[in-house]
Order: sequence, then structure tokens, then C-alpha cells
Amino acid sequence: MILQERNRKQTEEWESWLGLGNLVPVFQPILSSESTGVFGYEVLGRLQTNEGLVSLGPFFLAMDEARNSGEFSNRTSDLFRIKKKVDREIRYLALKKFKEEAPPETKLFINVSPHLMYDFLHSFPSKLPFTIKKVRELGIDPTRIIIEITEERFEHNLEVLKPILNLYRNEGFSIAVDDAGSEASNLDRIGLYHPEIIKVDLQMLRRSTFSRNFKEILLNLSRLGESLGSSLLFEGIETNDELYNSLNYGARYIQGYYFAKPEFDFAKRFAFRSEMSKSLEYFHSRKSSEMTEEIDWETKWKKKLSDITLGFDNQDGVWEWTGQSQAEISKDSDFFRMYITNPLGFQISPNYVQVAKKGMVADYSYLGKNWSWRPYFFEHIHKARTSIDPWTISPIYHDISEKLMLRTFSRGFGENLILFIDIVVSR
Repeated sequence: MILQERNRKQTEEWESWLGLGNLVPVFQPILSSESTGVFGYEVLGRLQTNEGLVSLGPFFLAMDEARNSGEFSNRTSDLFRIKKKVDREIRYLALKKFKEEAPPETKLFINVSPHLMYDFLHSFPSKLPFTIKKVRELGIDPTRIIIEITEERFEHNLEVLKPILNLYRNEGFSIAVDDAGSEASNLDRIGLYHPEIIKVDLQMLRRSTFSRNFKEILLNLSRLGESLGSSLLFEGIETNDELYNSLNYGARYIQGYYFAKPEFDFAKRFAFRSEMSKSLEYFHSRKSSEMTEEIDWETKWKKKLSDITLGFDNQDGVWEWTGQSQAEISKDSDFFRMYITNPLGFQISPNYVQVAKKGMVADYSYLGKNWSWRPYFFEHIHKARTSIDPWTISPIYHDISEKLMLRTFSRGFGENLILFIDIVVSR
């Protein structure tokens, strides 16, 4: 009874609040890095009152918090009924305005809650989803509509929504997954739904400025999107650095206050072309500078390593280092470790490790270990067969045991063996 009374009171409060004005959609442009024009618009809900437009964000957030706390947990509750009604009204008004006023060739992003999709399952397959029906009634090309699955905790198996997503796709709609990498969304949605567009959680982008871990996650998310054929959309961009980082991680689409806030009217297709072009020029210039620094670093180390006479000698099946003096090889503190493997990846030399005040010290405990499982091992094999450059250089990686950022230089050595040298990356 207490829960029912609380539900009734909350319902009355929100109905009273919504009665203060009229529901209206607003549209935030989403820009294309490819065309430098507006790719589409995300629909957001507002309450138009005598004091101006008020965001519906607190309303939808309160609905979600009430559901998560158990204050309502089924599709028949009054709170859920209100959310469903408001959501549908905003969607219909947005579709009608999009049909009448949006620039040609642009798309409309419509947020759809997984719980609203789940609610529709009770009518499936005898009825069509609300958005499909309205798109048909209004005569809108469905290929211009993108269904954006909102980020929220969903207590059911995600698989149950696939029939509805297939229905949207068969109609011609595209699918976007919101806030990839955030706590609630998880990456399993990407695998299950195979979205055309992946929206990236801005908080992860901001954390990447200070954390190497988040940078690696974003880089791998970029590679994942590329391998799946999904485009990345970075939302919430507010600064030049955030825009640069989003482009650096493969943002095909950009959204945020850096370019435009949500407005009642649609922004013109190429309203931001000048700003976008300048941003891309800045990205190219800065990226080129970073690339030059990286090439200079690689060239410097290739020369250093080529100048070092690394003398290894096979002594009873173990390749011992007998050449370059410790004093000379220890001149650069970033020279961290070297070892030799056979063609199958089994280590046949000790690890020669840089130790403070002692120079290079042999560690025999790694003899016989296999490193073919490391990504850079077969990368070396591939490049050794296709490139005239004797050196192969791995991407930056984190050595867990040593807690260091390293890059591995490798080259063919002696009797079809491979020499690996790990260099500390200080940046």
C-alpha cells in the first residue's frame, strides 16, 4: 500500500508539472567529418512554459530511478504510462516537423528506451511499433530514421529485443547504440545488435586525457567499429581538444555544444562547414606533427640499435651475449631488455635487462618460454616477409610485470632467429 501511495503521489506531481506547458521537440545537429555538413539531428524533449523551454531530462531520469529502485517495475504502472505517453508525443511531433522542415538528405535520430521496446513485445507481431506506423503515415523515407537505443539498465536478456530491431531494419531504419563503454550499456549490445552507429560515452573520452587505459579502450573501440562496419559518433563535444581526440579515435560523426546546442528549428545543412573545415585542418596539422615526432623517435632508435654490435654466441644451445660492452649499451636508460627466440617463438637466450648501476644483467629464468601468442610476434613475421626494412616496431603497450610502457623492436637474427629489444616509451 505504501508503494502504491508513493506511485500515485509521484504520478500526480509529474502530471501537474507536465501540465505547466506544452511538449515540444528540439533538434541538435550531428555533423559529418566526411562531408563537413550536418548528417542528422537528435531529437530531445522539452516542456515549453511561460518561462521558456525546460528540459525533460529530469522527468525521464526520475522515471528510470523509480524503476531501478523498484517503485514501479511493470508496464501497467501509472509512471510508466506517463513516460510512454510523453515519449510518443515527442516522437510524433519530431517526425512531423522533420517531414515538413528538415533539409533533404539529413537523418533523424530518435531515442527509444529498451523498456519501451520490451513493452511492445506484448503486442508483437500483431501490431507495428509506434515509430514505424507514424513514419508510414507521414510518408517519410525510413532510411532517414535512426533508432537510437538509449543507455539504461535493462534487467532482461538483451536477446529478447532482437526481433524488434530486425523489424526496424527490415523496414529500412538504421540502429545506433548510445553511450558505448558506459556502465550500463556494456559492449555486449554492440555484439548483439551490430549497430550502424556507435555513440561513444563522452566521459570515457574525457578520462582518456589523463589515463592510458581509457585511450587504449577507445582505440580498440575504434578498431571494433571499423571491423563491424559501424561508424563512431562522439557526442557532448565542448572543447577543441575533445574534438581533436574524437577525430583521433575515428569519429565519423560529431555532436556537441562546440558546434551547436539543441534548437527548435533545424540547422541548415552546411551551417557549420567553415568551423568543421578549420577543425579538420587543425586535426591534420597536429596529427602530422605528432606523426613526425614518432617517426623521428623510431629513426633515432633504429640508428642506435644498428650502431650497437650485439654479439651473441651459441653456447650449448643457449645464446649468450658476449659482444657490446655493458658501459656502452647502458648509455641510454630507455634501453630496457633484449632476448632471442627461435622461429616458433621459444626463447633461446636469457633476458638481458637494464638494471640501475649494474648495466645489462642476464636473467635465465625466461629460457624456454614461448612468446608467439604476443601480437607483435606474428606482426614481425609478416613485416619481415613484406618489408625491406630489417626492423619491425610494435605499437605502445603496457608491460604488466614491469609497469612500464614499451615498444618492441625486432629483426631477423643469425640462423633464422629473431632478436627482440624492448625500449621504454616515456611519453
